[in-house]
Amino acid sequence: MKYRLLLVLFVLQLSKSNAQFLLKPEGFVTAGGKGYYVVEMPGATQQQLFEAVERRVQTSFGSCRDRIATDFNKEIIFQATDRQALNYSGRSYDVTFQAGFEFKDGKIKVNAPVIKSIRSFNPPVDSVVFVLGIKSQEALIFQPWGSFVYDKKDKLRNRQLKETLESFVNKRMLAPLLAVGSSEAW
Repeated sequence: MKYRLLLVLFVLQLSKSNAQFLLKPEGFVTAGGKGYYVVEMPGATQQQLFEAVERRVQTSFGSCRDRIATDFNKEIIFQATDRQALNYSGRSYDVTFQAGFEFKDGKIKVNAPVIKSIRSFNPPVDSVVFVLGIKSQEALIFQPWGSFVYDKKDKLRNRQLKETLESFVNKRMLAPLLAVGSSEAW
């Protein structure tokens, strides 16, 4: 029952939270340039927060068998693929990402997620895999400009894709896991 109460508190405080990650050429960061933000849950123990987030991860992304590391009650780092999670330019894309959370009494540190891949492939229709990326690593002769957010000189090339990826990370991926208020005091 106490975990359900914590989950309800998470959901109720979502509208109060202004924490979000922005996409930069080097990856996701907060508006202040940090690679994390801190969620405050006064009165909640480290173990309660760990168990509540772990349950939400399992509910949202299945079992944590793809978990990369866990330090019980202190940290969860997992990798998951969210199937057909991203709709962009008339296609559905599978997004594989890594997310990490650290826990203290009354606080959750949300580390910036890392997008590992964004792919769309429908064998009956497609003969090639469509791939999106944050930053081009090669000459764009081989990839259309619209496939990347930034070129290799860190110049923004695709604002729509940038906003789509930010929305995915903040609203679809993290918001259901951590619907809470935030700060940067860890």
